[in-house]
Amino acid sequence: MPRIKPPSSMPPKISSTPRKNCEMGEQVELSKMMTKRQRIQHELQMMKQRMELLNSQLSLLDSQIEAKEQAIQELRQSPGKGVAAIFGEIKPIQDRSPLSQTPLSEPINRGNSNPFKTFHLEY
Repeated sequence: MPRIKPPSSMPPKISSTPRKNCEMGEQVELSKMMTKRQRIQHELQMMKQRMELLNSQLSLLDSQIEAKEQAIQELRQSPGKGVAAIFGEIKPIQDRSPLSQTPLSEPINRGNSNPFKTFHLEY
């Protein structure tokens, strides 16, 4: 037969935060809310700074884009400075026959007929 414990009174629970129905509990909640408020305000301030930085970068890019568009318009309007001026003159292809090419390397004539040289590495 299993042994059954007699019912006993449970000890009160101990927690690090006070109970909600007392003044101390309300003070803890107020402290938590104020800390959260400060954190959110700091985050908003950082977002505003980030927005200002992004807006300044955007305005800089806008001015650079405008300058590039003006440069393109000037290149289109000026005679003789078109696509050929950018990429250069078209040149004819040179003769690429195998006889006209010079070899990249010359064979080394050594006394022995074996073209390979053996070496040993020690480690």
